[in-house]
Amino acid sequence: MIKKFTDTFFTFLGFVVIAALMIFIVFIENPVTYFLYAFLITLAVNFKNLKYLKSSFLYVIRKFSITLIVVYLVLIIVMSLSPFLRIQEFKISHWNWKAIHPKEIKALPDWDSGYKRMGNSYVDIQYEYQSGGKLYKNKESEVLKKYYPFWNGTEHDKLVSEFSKSVSEKIEQKDFIAFYTPEHPQKSKFFLSTDLFYFQGSLFYNFVTSFVMVIMGIAGLVLLIILSQIKKSK
Repeated sequence: MIKKFTDTFFTFLGFVVIAALMIFIVFIENPVTYFLYAFLITLAVNFKNLKYLKSSFLYVIRKFSITLIVVYLVLIIVMSLSPFLRIQEFKISHWNWKAIHPKEIKALPDWDSGYKRMGNSYVDIQYEYQSGGKLYKNKESEVLKKYYPFWNGTEHDKLVSEFSKSVSEKIEQKDFIAFYTPEHPQKSKFFLSTDLFYFQGSLFYNFVTSFVMVIMGIAGLVLLIILSQIKKSK
């Protein structure tokens, strides 16, 4: 009785954790449109299998779900690596927004330790633009980030300073683009980088470097176990 209760409890707990993680990834960390794109791609790939829903419902749903997860993960990785693609996606999903020419652009670089040992540099942008003869002021948070691996021993003040210089260069070279909606001119979106590929600013880079740290930790633990076994055998 108790075992059955605990099994049910942990199964439910696992479901809640997975559901919370999916909600965070789909609805908070990334635009919902990414999930919609992944769903449409998965639907197209599995379209022929849908006719077997009545006879093999669980099989079709399982295959559809696995494909959806894989497509979605690939999509968010690709989008995180390319500021250019994120801009193009924004244009598509916000087709009625218009490009603007921001003025008085002020960069506010800072450091975020987060839960990582090294953390990352990021920058907030304050800017102004005009619409209908009226001046609007907006602020875009964490417009650009730069992640660092755990083995980087440079002090974060120096890393922020270097990052700040690269941000200033982008602003001077006008390597940015901004949009606003004519229906609600107070709403706008600012993209600091238009690069096709920006690896160190992606969550994928952060994941890879963190994964390396985990692998090194496991390798170190295994090595200690092997050495201890060798000493015992002598």
